[in-house]
Amino acid sequence: MTQTNSYIYRPYIPFYPRFAVAKTNTHCNPIAGEAPPMQTHAPPYKNSETMADNTSYLSPEIIENILSRLPAKSLLRFKSVSKSWNTMIADPVFVQNHIRQSKHSNSDNLFLYQDAAFCSCTIFKLGDQKIQTSQVIESPYISWYELSFCDGVILLTDGTYRRFVLWNPSTRTSRKLWHKYRCRYAAFGLCRDPTTDDFKVVIVDKDYYSVYSCRNKSWIACRKEYEIEHTGLSMCAGYNIGGVSVDGATYWVMRCRNSIRIVYYDPRDNKFEFLQKPEDDVVNDNRWFYVVELRGRLCLYYNSIDDESTIQIWTKEKGIDGKSWNKLMTIENVEMSIWEFHPLCFVGNKIVIWDRDLRILLVYDPCKKRFEDFEEDTAEMFGCVSVSVPIPYVDSIFFHTENPRPKMKGKLKCLR
Repeated sequence: MTQTNSYIYRPYIPFYPRFAVAKTNTHCNPIAGEAPPMQTHAPPYKNSETMADNTSYLSPEIIENILSRLPAKSLLRFKSVSKSWNTMIADPVFVQNHIRQSKHSNSDNLFLYQDAAFCSCTIFKLGDQKIQTSQVIESPYISWYELSFCDGVILLTDGTYRRFVLWNPSTRTSRKLWHKYRCRYAAFGLCRDPTTDDFKVVIVDKDYYSVYSCRNKSWIACRKEYEIEHTGLSMCAGYNIGGVSVDGATYWVMRCRNSIRIVYYDPRDNKFEFLQKPEDDVVNDNRWFYVVELRGRLCLYYNSIDDESTIQIWTKEKGIDGKSWNKLMTIENVEMSIWEFHPLCFVGNKIVIWDRDLRILLVYDPCKKRFEDFEEDTAEMFGCVSVSVPIPYVDSIFFHTENPRPKMKGKLKCLR
């Protein structure tokens, strides 16, 4: 009996990493007259550039609208999808639209505070007497001091007041700055020029000021004399160390010649101006008041002259050139000093207050005219906070790359 060698015919299938091969009926017997199966390959995948640009059923306007609503972390990943997406996301107009969209959709009242015990930053959401932790991120600048903030970017110093950094918690990136002079007794501000979209760092000293331009990557004004009368901002640095950024300008409260005034820096012409206070006899020249940003507007608050337990809050007209004020609300039954009192945000018709002394959060109900505690123990929560006030958190894609040490423009001379 003759032994017949039988075998299974295995057709040659070339290796295509990106191809999908149909593997149906891959075994056949040629002795039985079976023909090798037809090799069916799916069309090769097109590269991401082709997929994003040529085969898209969405117009560029719709794609840009969708991308502008995504978080910064996702946008940084999508920059590698295609050249067109990279160009779109890096476009200053897109960056500006993204930050505008983030502010508009940020109804969650997100804030950030540094936890020195765990070397991290916690982002939390404020609700009606509830606090919810959104995320915890590692902070490379946990021992640095917060000076000012604007559109998701925070200005920090290491305590020497010569080394500064602009840090974006959303992208985890930063830009380092060096100043030629030590500015320990100065006030500080950070703003974004509404006409050029240029971030500017402002250091306000007693007789001179300095301005750093992120677009030019240099100090465009250093130790420059004021165009207005002597400001004396640094004399009250304990109150003014961090300016309030609203509508592209930075505002401080200062005492000047036995009167208390508001001074602001206008990045459009790199000049300082005085802002008129509300037309109210209660806000007299000798009564101390504070400024803060609420609902995207500059607000001013102070104690009533006849009642220390009552605080009035006024809001300024929108825009740098807006000068008029309107009364926003009256807070009654206040049991803390005006210095301890710091409004953070609104939750519906209620307002959240930060107590600087006790380091706790309270909610004021204007209908009931009383303060209410949060459900969480905020005293324990903020026990290790290294900043004086929780910082508003805005998702942005500013400063997604690290820049080298900037150079001073020209030779800087001491004017004193």
